[in-house]
Order: sequence, then C-alpha cells, then structure tokens
Amino acid sequence: MAHKRKYRLLCLVSVLTVTLTFSMIAFADEDDQASDSYEYDQEYEYNGESDYNNEYDSEEYTDDENSSSDENESTDEEVSIDEENFDPDEADRLREELQHQQSDLSEQLSLTEKEIEEKQEQAKKLQKQITELSSAINSSNERISALNTSITQKQHEIEQKRAEIEDVLSLLRVRLRNIHTSGDISSLEIILGAKSFEELIDKTEMIKSMAEYDDHLIHSIDAQAKQIASEQRELQAQKTEIETEKAALEHNKSAINSLFEENTKLIRELKAAKNDLEDEQKENEEKQNELEKSLEAYQKLMEEKENSQIIVTPPSDGKYVWPCPGFTYLTSTFDEWRGENNHGALDIAEAGIYGAKVVACADGVVFSTNEVCDHDYGKDSSCGCGGGYGKYVMIDHGNGKLSIYGHLSGVTVTPGQTVSGGQLIGYVGSTGYSTGAHLHFETRYNGVRYDPLSEY
Repeated sequence: MAHKRKYRLLCLVSVLTVTLTFSMIAFADEDDQASDSYEYDQEYEYNGESDYNNEYDSEEYTDDENSSSDENESTDEEVSIDEENFDPDEADRLREELQHQQSDLSEQLSLTEKEIEEKQEQAKKLQKQITELSSAINSSNERISALNTSITQKQHEIEQKRAEIEDVLSLLRVRLRNIHTSGDISSLEIILGAKSFEELIDKTEMIKSMAEYDDHLIHSIDAQAKQIASEQRELQAQKTEIETEKAALEHNKSAINSLFEENTKLIRELKAAKNDLEDEQKENEEKQNELEKSLEAYQKLMEEKENSQIIVTPPSDGKYVWPCPGFTYLTSTFDEWRGENNHGALDIAEAGIYGAKVVACADGVVFSTNEVCDHDYGKDSSCGCGGGYGKYVMIDHGNGKLSIYGHLSGVTVTPGQTVSGGQLIGYVGSTGYSTGAHLHFETRYNGVRYDPLSEY
C-alpha cells in the first residue's frame, strides 16, 4: 500500500497543469489586496510636467529587493518551474495530502515503537521465566541423581542381605546333609539316647535353640531385605515423581522458549516495519521539501513576472485631467515595491481628502462600477468588497486605454454612461482593502498597467 501511495503522489506531481490567464478587469490582483499605508512621510507631488518627483527613500525598498533577489537566485539554483505545467492549487492540495500522510506515518511510528517496547518488556519476562525453569530443572536433575545413588545403594544392601540369607541356607543344607549321612537320626532318637534326665533336658534345649536360631536368623535377614526393598521402592517412587515434575518443567520451558522465539520474531518484524516507516517518512519529507521549493520557485517566478512586466508607453496627448482636483500628494507611486510586487498605481492622499471629488481623467465610457461596500474606514485586512478595490469606477477611453478609481466612498455614474474628462464620477473614501482615506488611481493599456503620470 505504501508503494502504491508513493507512486500515486509521484504521478500527481508529474501531471500538475495550469492555464495562466490575465484579465484587464481582474479585481483580485495581489497588489490591490496588499495593504496600502498612508502615513504622510513621503514627498510625491504632481507638478503638471511629464516627469514626476520620485524622491522616496530608495534604501528602504532597495534592501527588500536585494534580499528578495538573493532568495530568488538561491531558489533558481535548486529548482526550476515550468509555468505552463505547474498548478499551484494542485500543489497546495498535494502538500496537504503529504502533511496528512506524514501525520499518519508519525502516529503509526509511535504505535510501532510502543509495541516494540512492550514486546521487549515481554521478552525480558520470558527470559526470566526460562532462567527460573532452567534452575528448577537443574535442581530436579540433582535430586534425581541423588535418588539414583540411594537406589543403587539400597540395591547393594538388598543383594548383601540376600547373600547372608544364602549363607545361612548353605549352613542349614550342610547340617541337613550331615544328618542325612549319619543315618537320618531324628530329634526323638537324640532325646531317647540321653543317659540322664539332665542330658535329656540339655539335648532338648539344644535342639530347640538351634531351630529357633535358624528360624530367627532367616526371618531377621528376610525382614531386613524386605525393609530395604521397601525403602528402594519409596526412593523409586520419589524419583518417578521428580521425573514427572522435571518433564512438566521441561514442557513449560519448551513452551516459553517457543513464546520467546515468537516474541523475538515479532520484535524483528516490528523493527523492520519501524525502519520502513522511517524511510517512508524521510521520502515524504523529501517530497514535501521538493514541493515547497517548487511552490517557492513558482511564487518567485510570479513575482519576477510581475516585476518584469512589459513597460508600455501608450500614445499620450498630455490632456489627461488630474483625477482628484486640489489634492496632489502621492503616498504611493506606480513602481513602489510592496514586499511581493509593485503597487502598479498611484495613491493620492492627504489631510481632508475624505469625501473629495473624483473626476474622469479623460473622455470615455463607464465600463464597470461597484457601489456595494459598507466598510468605509481604515482596516488592516481586505473586507473582500470589489476584489479589494471596494467601491470603484472603471472607464474605457478607447484605443486600449482603461482607468480605474478605487476605494471610493460613493459612485455617481453607471455602467454604459458616457463621461467627459473632468466630469464627477465619485468621492474619495476608504472602502475595500484600505488603511485610510485615499484615491487609488490606476491606468492600463491593453490590459497591462502603466504609469499614470506618463499621461501628464
């Protein structure tokens, strides 16, 4: 699954496409959505001549441009972008997918590491059990060995008693054989052959004592042999019991060894899975880095394209009317750098300008207007009205020329209306993306912005 996912992501990167279009009435241009600052600390003033005073602090902007240029050079060395085959929206979607996958990989890696720790802890417990069982089995072996020694000793004792019995029986056989050889004289004859009563008593006691002695001797030896045999059987029973215990211990040890081997195998597999996840994380990070570089390169390419727009010099008869009569202080010029792009227009602002009249700079037809924006005040972000222009008027002067008047507080003309240069079209305000009251005055030729001051 991981390989399929990697292949799919690679395919997504390779098929990124985009069609870049430019419209002369695009309201969401980045420079219009960038914050306009109107602190009256710069000296731009229209003086009625063809040239204009551009004495703003060049150092402040030069540093930003140089810094951006250095970054561009660094990015260009690392990655190049084919503008026609790069879709930033698709790249953003792919970046989110990679980030989501990275999060999933991190979670899986964390779970795998936790499982490895658990299995390693289990391995320690199994090893401890195996050690304890091995010790118990060794103890059983020692006891069995001791019992074998005792059983062997008892066997020797039994054999010794049997030898003693055999000796007694041999003596009895000799005695009986002698009796038989002497004519098989009975005990009665021995008694009757006594010459006196005392001799009779003595012979009788003698015969009785001999019989009792033989009987006692045989029974005593036999009893001892039986006792030893009983002890031997008891030892054998103990040995059998211990051997049973040992067999059970060995079985348990074998089972735990199997668990240990299985646990060890799982640890190896988990570690391999962990390595795979780490490799996949690394590949994912590399893809994210490459994508980020591509996005940065694309952004810088767009900035460079914006900064290197073809400078148009439309024909001018020098008859444009100043769009805000009585107010000539410029807080932003056409080529002012805004951190990511050039301003591309003039910003006219000074004390008391709010509500001032805005007039058409030349004859023409009102091309488009926007009269909807309730956010007529200074703000640090775009309210979204009019694509950042707020209330605005666009006039088509013919021959490819267009003028735009943005951030108005009110509009006095309608689309399709013919106007003359100097005719009232609205009032200065602070609608749209505006930090303070001012007039955004923009001119375009065939859809491309150019410096409005070139018309004066």
